[in-house]
Amino acid sequence: MKHKVWILRVVLLALIVGWMFLIFDFSADDGVESQTLSDKITIKVVHIIKSNYDSLPKKEQKAFFNKASFVIRKIGHLGEYGILGLLTAGFLLTFEGIRKLKKRYIVMFATLWCFVYALTDETHQLFVKGRSAKVGDVFVDIAGGLLAAVILVMIWNKCKKKETKAS
Repeated sequence: MKHKVWILRVVLLALIVGWMFLIFDFSADDGVESQTLSDKITIKVVHIIKSNYDSLPKKEQKAFFNKASFVIRKIGHLGEYGILGLLTAGFLLTFEGIRKLKKRYIVMFATLWCFVYALTDETHQLFVKGRSAKVGDVFVDIAGGLLAAVILVMIWNKCKKKETKAS
């Protein structure tokens, strides 16, 4: 059993590091590349949300597109760091000693990890052409990590309660 736990830890650690590299890679895209990718995603979503988008006047299209783009970019941040928070909390849950602590410490550490990485990520963007650091993005990143960690811990607790009842 201990062997399987160690394999899980190694896999989760590799996923955490890999995910951090992926976030770093997205942040390394210059402003034009980043905006182009965002625009491609936004235009697909806009057509799903508003089937008559192409028939709208250009001014309305632009206004709707800009609002949607902002929301989609923030959802991207939320999702990126949600995955990082989920992986981090999952990794922490593999340690029995940590599981015995109050679960809020797992959530707090996973969120802190996301916060620290978000700070380094936004700092990194200061050195990328056409990009900037945004404090608001750090808050969205923290929210993503926190939300995912809370959900994972809640699921963990619920599963453990069912397991205890079944015993």
